[in-house]
Amino acid sequence: MFASQIYFSEVDGLAPFNQLSLMGGETLMRGYYLGRYRDQTLLAAQAEYRFLPFTFSNRWGAAAFIGAGTVSDGARNLDFSKLKVAGGTGVRFLIFKSKDIFTRFDVAFSEDGLGYYFFIGEAF
Repeated sequence: MFASQIYFSEVDGLAPFNQLSLMGGETLMRGYYLGRYRDQTLLAAQAEYRFLPFTFSNRWGAAAFIGAGTVSDGARNLDFSKLKVAGGTGVRFLIFKSKDIFTRFDVAFSEDGLGYYFFIGEAF
C-alpha cells in the first residue's frame, strides 16, 4: 500500500518561539528531531510504501519512507535550495487485529544522522 502526504503550516504575526511551525518528529520528517527546524512557514511532503502484512505472516510487516521539507519566514520566501531530505525503513507488528492497529519501529536517515522511532500507529 502506498501512502503520501503534503503538509503546509503558516503562523501569522509575531508568534512566540514555541508556537512556530515545526519540522521533524515521529510523524513528519522522521530523521530530524521535533522542532529541529522551525519558522513562520513549513512546507513538507512525504511518501511511504507499506508492506502490511507480509504474505508469509498475518501480523508482521514493513515500510520504507522518504520525505522532504523546508521552513522560512513566509510562504513567499520558501527556498527550495534549503530543502531537507530524510528517509528510512521500519518494521510493523499488528497488535490489535480487529482494529488494524500496528506498532512500528523505524530507523530514519538524515544529514543529522540516524533517528530511531518506536510508536503505536502509522506516521500518517
